[in-house]
Amino acid sequence: MTSVTLNIDGPRDPRYALEVAEAFAGCARVLCHLTRDPAALEYPAEAYRLIREIRAGIGMLPQLLGQAGGRLEAWRAAGQVRVAGGTFAGDPDLAVITARLRLDEARMHLAEAEMALSAAASVTADLAAAGEDNGE
Repeated sequence: MTSVTLNIDGPRDPRYALEVAEAFAGCARVLCHLTRDPAALEYPAEAYRLIREIRAGIGMLPQLLGQAGGRLEAWRAAGQVRVAGGTFAGDPDLAVITARLRLDEARMHLAEAEMALSAAASVTADLAAAGEDNGE
């Protein structure tokens, strides 16, 4: 697995952006693998923190997808998109419009997922392991 240093002030170039995107997917893969083992989350408080951090990441995805859609639109408006094959062959306008509609749909579902994760986090925030001293 490749190692990437995350830096919001990092280079504004496609190579770094795509490396970070690959790392994002890699993080999800690693978390899925790790959390199959009960040792990865020993206590309810750790599940709460995991849910909270995942919610924070998902909460940023609508902005990211909106920015990607905006770039597609800018390229389309400047005549810098062509479609060589597939369903939208020869029709870059329709291709970009369709892509933006699908991105907007994904943004809506991500907002719903963020709300659901917030609700789950609010419940798990009060969970403690049986026998743990929680001040009661």
